[in-house]
Amino acid sequence: MPETDHPLKRVVALTPEVIAAWLLGAEVIRVTTRKDEFSFAEQVDTDLVLFVTLADGHETILHIEFQAPGSRRPMPLRMLDYDVRIALEYRNIPIFSVVIYLGGAGANDTGSHTLTDHTGQAHIAWRYGVVHLWQMTAEELLAIDKPTLAVLIGQTTITHPERDLREALRRINESSSGELRERLLTEFFLLCTDKEIATMASKLFKQDYGLPDPPILAIWREEGLQQGLEQGLQQGLQQGLQQGLEQGLEAVTLRQLTRRFGALPDDVVAQVQALSSDQLLDLAEALLDFTQPADLTAWLATHGG
Repeated sequence: MPETDHPLKRVVALTPEVIAAWLLGAEVIRVTTRKDEFSFAEQVDTDLVLFVTLADGHETILHIEFQAPGSRRPMPLRMLDYDVRIALEYRNIPIFSVVIYLGGAGANDTGSHTLTDHTGQAHIAWRYGVVHLWQMTAEELLAIDKPTLAVLIGQTTITHPERDLREALRRINESSSGELRERLLTEFFLLCTDKEIATMASKLFKQDYGLPDPPILAIWREEGLQQGLEQGLQQGLQQGLQQGLEQGLEAVTLRQLTRRFGALPDDVVAQVQALSSDQLLDLAEALLDFTQPADLTAWLATHGG
């Protein structure tokens, strides 16, 4: 993904055993990353490669990709590339890969793919797990018996916002504590990318727990204020620049007319000052052909407002 520090990656880092157990559908004892050993992950920009010890003592590699809309390279080919590289690096460890699709991405990806030869026979076949998080309902997510997964609810389809958000917040609050709870709540609000949903969640957060707004909402407000100030400043500068150009063009045109015909009557000056910037440019060009004050009078009668 474009972001190197996406909230979903941080959620996995905070609760790796929970995420691994959910995606693998198996009981998990331990999860590690082996960053010091696994060098190619940075080279090919994989999202997460985890080494998972299952309850039976066996180890498996869990490779996770998060994909939002906008990827140029087809995800199936990316997954094939990644898995081949992982297999070459760790030939004796089973691999399970999964793509978690966000925001409408990957609607047609089933996770099962083949490349054929010239006869139409399958030459290469591969598969991986697919989770369309955006297609999952909030009820389906909450039905999973893993409370901290509630942090992902903002990426699901929420049809009963007040009920489901309140339940999600309750689960996060009761299943975690201290710094972990604070960090999970921060990611919860970051993953509520719909601002109306985030605002409702904040309201419930304060109502149910008597706590102030989460820090992320303060950041959003500050960003909104900053954006408003920047837009206002930009508009003001543009307006000021436009006014300055018009005034300068008007002054130059009047000066040229005065040098050519002497002092202008007040009514003529008023007519020139009433011209638009486009009309002033036309007049600045036309006056090059004027030979007498009558030419100016005639031009104003034709082109003036």
